[in-house]
Amino acid sequence: MEIGLGVFSGEALESEGLSQTEVLAQSLDQMVLAEEVGLDAVWITEHHFLESGYVGSVLPYAAALAARTTKIGVGISVALAPLYDPIRLAEDAAFVDQLSGGRLRLGVALGYRDVEYEGFDVTRKSRVRRTEELCQILRQAWGPGEVNFDGTVFQRHGIQVFPKPAQAGGIPLLMGGHALPAIDRVARLADAFIMDGGTDSDAFGEAGHNRDLYDRVRSGVALYQEARERHGRGDEPLKFYLTLGGFLHEDGADAAWDDLKDGYMYTRRVYGDWYGLPEEEYSTWYPEQMDAAEHARRRTEVVLGTPADVIPQIEKLREIVGDGLHIMFRTKYPGVSDEKTRKSIRLLGEVRAHFA
Repeated sequence: MEIGLGVFSGEALESEGLSQTEVLAQSLDQMVLAEEVGLDAVWITEHHFLESGYVGSVLPYAAALAARTTKIGVGISVALAPLYDPIRLAEDAAFVDQLSGGRLRLGVALGYRDVEYEGFDVTRKSRVRRTEELCQILRQAWGPGEVNFDGTVFQRHGIQVFPKPAQAGGIPLLMGGHALPAIDRVARLADAFIMDGGTDSDAFGEAGHNRDLYDRVRSGVALYQEARERHGRGDEPLKFYLTLGGFLHEDGADAAWDDLKDGYMYTRRVYGDWYGLPEEEYSTWYPEQMDAAEHARRRTEVVLGTPADVIPQIEKLREIVGDGLHIMFRTKYPGVSDEKTRKSIRLLGEVRAHFA
């Protein structure tokens, strides 16, 4: 089992009083700390056209991480596949893999924000086909010989991508999604499934809250395994990546929530907007406007406390998934201070040491 640190979005909120340059510098220092405390990977995420400065340039960000570290995994969770030219992505990813000495893990997903498709002159209705063809071209580009591909969106012939990835067999290709066709797509085209444990896509857009994490993970594992078996891959080792929000503090869950609550509720308001909830619903999602019951409910959506508090919850997840579990533990939240974030990262290292 592995535990990685995520997700780094590069956002610079006005409340922090820091420039984007300063936020990015702090983030890279936090990534170095993640390696020092023994975590398995650092994860960078992609979105576009946001005033917060949310990073769209994930491969350059990953290259900076690769240059600052020596052994920790360099993860993208996720690149928005429909927005990319497949050869450009193949080249950039292979370069980062070489730069890192074979540490890149590339997650891709369809995306869902119309403004992003429009900004890159891509239609929403083409996103599935573009993503499937991109994955197939990536495999060819990272393998031996020329790329020769005839698709409905992309046609590429007689070219070779150099350098090839440092990893024998190519860069691990991960894929996110939650609907049944998406899970089937993962089983056909990817090396591992990324399940979003942080935002419950099947419920959040209607209710603004998540369902029980453990029930969702059980269901996700079962559906993914069924899809793998349909495609003749059921005997391959299960690789299951799970995003999981949380925060650690030596004084326990109450102190951890106090550190996290502003940053976490900022992300809930952002997702409330992205998922199309009425503005009047998420406009009150500020800790100072929430009653005790709402605080308690939100706290169930994240993992909080000391390492001793957190370890049993991760043990339970490992019992469900098995040793192929990789937790992308989100303890990096916009607006939470560098000091508090670094403290949580160090304590997460203690959690990782327990499972070593």
